[in-house]
Amino acid sequence: MIDSLDIKEFFEKERPKLLEDLGELIAIKSRSVERESCEEALDFMLKLAEDMGFETRKGRYGDVGTVVMGRGPETIGILVHVDVVPEGNLEGWRTDPFELVLKDGFLYGRGVVDDKGPAMASLYAMKYLKERNLPLKKKILLIVGTREEIVWEDMDHFKEEFDLPDYGFSPDGAFPIYNRENGYMDVELIFNEPELKGDEDITGGTAHNSIPAMASCLLGGERLEYEGKNAHSSAPYMGINAIALMCEDLAQKTNWGFAKFMAKYFPEKAYHSNLKFLMSDGNLRNDESTFMVPTMIHQDGQKITVSINVRNDFKLPSKSVLDALEEKSSEGDYEIKTIEILEPIWVDEDLPWIRRMKKVLEENGVKGECRFAPGCTYAKSIPNTVCFGPLFDEDPEGAHLDNEGQSLESYIRSAEIYTQYLLGEMI
Repeated sequence: MIDSLDIKEFFEKERPKLLEDLGELIAIKSRSVERESCEEALDFMLKLAEDMGFETRKGRYGDVGTVVMGRGPETIGILVHVDVVPEGNLEGWRTDPFELVLKDGFLYGRGVVDDKGPAMASLYAMKYLKERNLPLKKKILLIVGTREEIVWEDMDHFKEEFDLPDYGFSPDGAFPIYNRENGYMDVELIFNEPELKGDEDITGGTAHNSIPAMASCLLGGERLEYEGKNAHSSAPYMGINAIALMCEDLAQKTNWGFAKFMAKYFPEKAYHSNLKFLMSDGNLRNDESTFMVPTMIHQDGQKITVSINVRNDFKLPSKSVLDALEEKSSEGDYEIKTIEILEPIWVDEDLPWIRRMKKVLEENGVKGECRFAPGCTYAKSIPNTVCFGPLFDEDPEGAHLDNEGQSLESYIRSAEIYTQYLLGEMI
């Protein structure tokens, strides 16, 4: 029998320590491109788990680790990450991004939603189970990664060294249950630009999967700056793309080919691009359900590299995206470099463990259903894994945005749901 009141009382008692631990984790500036700080965040999580009495293990590459409890024929995986996207333009933040701030009932800080907050909530859910000394019939494997916001080397390393869980979830999106995810691609277009002198200092963006809030260049000795608004690249309509704004302006002011090409095919607010693709049904058309946006740009002499982030659904094969870019390569005078390709996923919602997940949601006032996610989580890296929380429908979007945050009530509620679900699976 699951005592939901006991779970609530546990988190009421543990709340100060939970927030203290989360605050220490957020204070570690583990931007995904900074390996040393990411490993520091991983070490912090593993040491905290050891202090709670859990068995831990760190991979030999230093980019992934595990927290283990229980025994049994089946293993439940919880896939979290402690790397974060850069904070972006500090002028957009009302608080220090690397300080956990509780203000007007909201928790603010880079990683509160994506994904340090859910990682800590998951660990505390395991702590609840451990302290109850219950006979457990399965094993829980908390998998802590450090490269989720860029190329998933950590998950490749995990699969080299560790046994895979039988099923599980990644608390890296929203409730209810997301059993289908778009594909994901990072592609670089490397433009040859003979019109450039090489000292224009063209730059913008900080992460492959974030809409850039800033871009700039030197033109005629004058620094031109373009201000946008950060957003997750799976929801580009929530932001303003500074790179697209810059290219549209430079297409009018210069003869630079890259700017004219980008303005033509990737204008601001054309989140799906103006390219045409060969769809899986054999038709050639523009696909408005696929987001395809520039996220980073940098100059190296007379070369301009533009990073394009793609979120393609099942109707648009990844190969068709590459073929469409290749077809335009002569027009744009660029080379294509593929950084990462992750195919769309689908997990059968009639599996028993997903049915039990739905039941827990219903018991907590959330509609127990499966949905489609435009984003991309670690669920892609391990079979039989879905995205499960932490945000609720009524919560504002927070991932990758300035002032990333979640209400304290919502955060604790998500932790209680994880605890109840894990308890039901384990006893």
